[in-house]
Amino acid sequence: MKNTLIIILTLTLLNNCNKIQKQTQGEHERTELVPEPDKAERLKFEAIEKLKKSNCIFDEPDVSLSGIILRNSESATKIIGSENDMDTLDHYRFYSKLKGEILTLTQHPGDSKNQISIIKVQKSDKPNGEFKELNFDTFATGKGIKLGLTKKQIIEKLGDCYAPIDSTKNYIELYYVIEQPQDSKSKILEKNNMPKYFASYKLWNDRLEKFEFGFEYP
Repeated sequence: MKNTLIIILTLTLLNNCNKIQKQTQGEHERTELVPEPDKAERLKFEAIEKLKKSNCIFDEPDVSLSGIILRNSESATKIIGSENDMDTLDHYRFYSKLKGEILTLTQHPGDSKNQISIIKVQKSDKPNGEFKELNFDTFATGKGIKLGLTKKQIIEKLGDCYAPIDSTKNYIELYYVIEQPQDSKSKILEKNNMPKYFASYKLWNDRLEKFEFGFEYP
């Protein structure tokens, strides 16, 4: 009887240990399956935080492109007209001459017609699209930024107060930002009553292929 009881207790202990081991293993597997935060966003956040701690100030931001001035509806209307329709993402989209470049203009919800807050230019990947062509061979900003520039040329025009994001051998993004309570010499945030200005320049093989700048939606 005593031996039987010992055997039963031993089997019970072994069974419980096995359950605990399986439970621990299952929890470990579930932990491994939890996805890590988006790497690109994490790297961007870390680079911007490092830039802020450096006390570097971006004083001379770009505010226009091919005659279109940020948040100035009259200037935009002169260039793109007043009969354009936005897409579902609040964008107006246009081609340059010969459809080599695509211009995307963002109008934030609640703003007036053609009050553009973000300007983006990139190489055209839709040459057969139905966007309206504007009368520009290439789109250029007020400071002379246009597709095809090198990193050195961009820095010469805008300064070196930028955060390098996702820098690899053949790719880099130069990210400039102005955020309250800081402001530029021209008081760009105060004048436009906006909390943040950003500018992003993406280069592959040291050639600018995509850039955008403007005010984030408050």
